[in-house]
Amino acid sequence: MTRPAAMQPLFRLWPRIRPFRKGLYIAGITMLLASAITLAFPLAVKYLLDAAFVHHDSSLLNRIALGLLTLFAIQAVLNYVQTYWLSATGERAVAGLRRELFGKLLEMPPGFFADRRTGELTSRLGTDIGLLQGVTSHQIAEFARQALALVGGVIMLFLLQWKLMLTTIGVVPIVVASGFFFGRRLKRITTGVQDQVAGATAVAEEAFSQIRVVQGFAQEPYERERYGTRITAVIDAALLRARSRALFFGMLTFTAFGGVTAVLWQGGRMVLDGHLTPGALVSFLLYTVTIAAAIGALTSSYGGIQESIGAAERVFQLLETTPSIADPVHPVPLPVPVRGDVEFRDVRFRYHTGDEHGPTLEHLSLHIRPGEIVALVGPSGAGKTTIASLLPRFWDVEDGAVLLDGIDVRELALGDLRRAIGTVPQEPTLFSGSVRDNIAYARPDASDAEVEAAAHVANAHEFVVRLPAGYETLVGERGVKLSGGQRQRIAIARAVLKDPAVLVLDEATSSLDNESERLVEAALERLLYGRTTLIIAHRLSTVQRADRLVVLDRGQIVEEGTHAELLRHGGLYAKLFQMQWTAGDNVSAALAAMTATPGGL
Repeated sequence: MTRPAAMQPLFRLWPRIRPFRKGLYIAGITMLLASAITLAFPLAVKYLLDAAFVHHDSSLLNRIALGLLTLFAIQAVLNYVQTYWLSATGERAVAGLRRELFGKLLEMPPGFFADRRTGELTSRLGTDIGLLQGVTSHQIAEFARQALALVGGVIMLFLLQWKLMLTTIGVVPIVVASGFFFGRRLKRITTGVQDQVAGATAVAEEAFSQIRVVQGFAQEPYERERYGTRITAVIDAALLRARSRALFFGMLTFTAFGGVTAVLWQGGRMVLDGHLTPGALVSFLLYTVTIAAAIGALTSSYGGIQESIGAAERVFQLLETTPSIADPVHPVPLPVPVRGDVEFRDVRFRYHTGDEHGPTLEHLSLHIRPGEIVALVGPSGAGKTTIASLLPRFWDVEDGAVLLDGIDVRELALGDLRRAIGTVPQEPTLFSGSVRDNIAYARPDASDAEVEAAAHVANAHEFVVRLPAGYETLVGERGVKLSGGQRQRIAIARAVLKDPAVLVLDEATSSLDNESERLVEAALERLLYGRTTLIIAHRLSTVQRADRLVVLDRGQIVEEGTHAELLRHGGLYAKLFQMQWTAGDNVSAALAAMTATPGGL
């Protein structure tokens, strides 16, 4: 059977629901039984009223009333079972969808996140999947329930009085047509609302993540205005949706109750003519109300389902996005142990195809022998960080190859490759858990003794044990409760615990005070021993530990050698070193003058 194209996004939910179909079967059976009782109620009312007003039989009246109470008790149990299983199935299916989407996003390379705002992605995880939770838990079930009520009601009306049935169903085409029209409109408007909400969420998350910058520059009013503008756009879109809903339900109410009035008028005339008993008229009226309510609920559910289709489209768009960087079909195993032989072979790379500024790296070749320490130096934008990012395949080269132990990194499983490489960044990122959790992030199965041993190597143990809860102290989001030097030492301990064959060191001491720098430097000396190390040097005073310096300029290697050799050569490195040395002397002289002058520092 061909599925309606507009409903395709919701049909794609079925594979996520299928594992829990037992609950759907139970809910479906109980729904059929409960709907049968609902349809039997107007017929029972007919006999009850006729027993009272036509036959004047109190015994029959009592039996019918008792039977109705029994039916309603059974229906209550059926509704409980149905509601529980539908909700349970929807919750489990949506929880699985959330896990699937989160896992998919974790597979995406950094370039994917560079083109998207975090708030937009979290909105997909939260708001959009929340809409899908509604459709899986009750909207589709409500649609099916009301469809049963509509079909059953029409059949019962036909059996009771076909002439009145024609009057009743005369309003159906109007309601159905308006439902389709407004349903599509609501889908389009709701998609706009969700996009505006995602934009507002992105603004808020950006402000929260940079709260020190916001407050440091006293830009709270600006951020309030920026967020307020986004919220105003949300309100405008939501009000447009509200107006569409209000117009739709207004039209629906008038049409439905207009039909009820027509049935009452025609049925009343038939009672006066003796062609219909009062009980039959009331029964018929109840069926009419059931049909009208079913039509209204169907159109409302249809509108809700249309809103959910927009959410499903956005969710599945992400789920069906193919990562630009993924495991090869047949990965080559890394040798054990990993030697750490790193080679960049005639590499050409640019971040965006067609970049007018040309490639970031151009015909770059570099070989780092196992255990060698190589420092990358050069002006800002020369390509130092890019080289370090190509090694663990955060991006892929455009031409050439990056090799680890003689194997092209594109032929390795990403997990194997990245487990062999450790990074100590310039600005270490910690998670909001405990100190122990952050160190053990490198190896979640590490024992407490191994975690503490890594902290000892990183010169972190002494300050950790002085924290309020020691290794169980919560560090706050991004580690805000720790100083820069403490965060850096935790990052080093994490790298020690990982024990990688290749280490990437991104100027880990550039923003530390003298005491913290001394402790971090000592920890790094232990970490670097015996490992292939790539140092991204921003301050040239820190490259003394390197076996070899590689000078980059505009994506190409322009010089190589030791610190002394490059100074004697008098090239770009010598100029950069002289500039930093002169700037350092000037700053030192200025500080000395300020402290020696009354009113200075």
